[in-house]
Amino acid sequence: MKFPVLYVFALFFLYTSTTAQEIKREELQKLLEEVLATNPEIAAQRSAMTMVERRIPQAGALSDPELSVKLMEIPGTRFDEAMSANVELMQMFPFPTKLGTRKDLARVQAEHAHHDYLEKAISVVAELKSTVAMLWFARTSLQLNRDNQDLARQILKSAETLYAVGKASQSEVLKSRIELGKLTTEESRIRQEVSSGESMLRAILNRPDDASIGEIVVQAPETQLPALEDLLRFASAHRPMLLHDSLSVVESGLSLDLMKQEYLPDFKLALEYVRFPALRENRWSIVAGITLPFAPWTLAKASSRVEEAEAAQRMRSSMYRATKNMVLKRITDAYAKVRSFEAQWKTFEESIVPLTAQSLRALLTEYQTGRTSFFMVLDTYRMFHDMKQDAAMASMKYHQSLAGLERELGIFDLADVSASDKEKE
Repeated sequence: MKFPVLYVFALFFLYTSTTAQEIKREELQKLLEEVLATNPEIAAQRSAMTMVERRIPQAGALSDPELSVKLMEIPGTRFDEAMSANVELMQMFPFPTKLGTRKDLARVQAEHAHHDYLEKAISVVAELKSTVAMLWFARTSLQLNRDNQDLARQILKSAETLYAVGKASQSEVLKSRIELGKLTTEESRIRQEVSSGESMLRAILNRPDDASIGEIVVQAPETQLPALEDLLRFASAHRPMLLHDSLSVVESGLSLDLMKQEYLPDFKLALEYVRFPALRENRWSIVAGITLPFAPWTLAKASSRVEEAEAAQRMRSSMYRATKNMVLKRITDAYAKVRSFEAQWKTFEESIVPLTAQSLRALLTEYQTGRTSFFMVLDTYRMFHDMKQDAAMASMKYHQSLAGLERELGIFDLADVSASDKEKE
């Protein structure tokens, strides 16, 4: 008799183990790694960054040499009887400082592309965190709805029991059924929000349309936010957008320097081989040339280029200051939101929701014994439902505002600020 019992126990163990394995949890850190590796927008920006980096060696290289062949004084169409055959190799040489400046400009543009890539990656990560919080809220709302339906059925059952013994009115039973009907109707709407949130998350992660989204857990805030002044100082030094615009000022200075070098001449060197078949002679020629950018009829062109570059430098300096002011203001606003929603969340979780649940349990017991009215129970039940929903909403908004703050700081995680401070120490 022992064998069948052990066999059944083994089957039960295998079943529970398999079921446990099927329950997948979406860990935020793994989601971040996945989105950085698979998101199409990030991949496109990464390719754009590589594309710009490949322009650096091009900027410092000479132009292509020119090879030309000339047949001169051909009688009619008899090319083999040409008086001379010339083969020329010609190379242009810009003024020596120009190539170095062009290469420096290409390096700055590559840095721009790197900062653009970081901005895109940070933006997508913030969108991912916001979508995860939204999906968590939708799923939590669905579970709250189901719990409230169970509670509404319990209230309905109590009302029907009291109505059967003449201790409750028919209106109490009807209102209980209406509350249960409202929750059932609301459930279909929440299911649609859950489906929409899952679709958004799949799109961000570039997962197939039929891929499942596992369980999502939102953690309570464990660490204190750094001081606002520290965050502003960190963003001023590390935000990719600000680094991008500050490099734009450097880039405009290099462009101005390059435009001033337009006053400097470029050089041309050519080597020519000439063959005279009739005279049975071969000769070599060397040609050297120089541009004249300071000629009176071309000087205005170079001057206009310099003035244009000076105006561009002033413009980019002003744009950098405007961008910095905008970023610092957004950080201040985002910081205030995080603080506000964090306080709301803690108040709901530590005080309001537990007290409302305790009050509802007490009133439900009193209603079953006829010591309180149905309307008091119904009002408290509605309050409990609203408080649980508001607590979940505060949690979602806290995590979304925290993701927004990280985006404005230009980081993937708020811990990066503390890590940067430790490195300085």
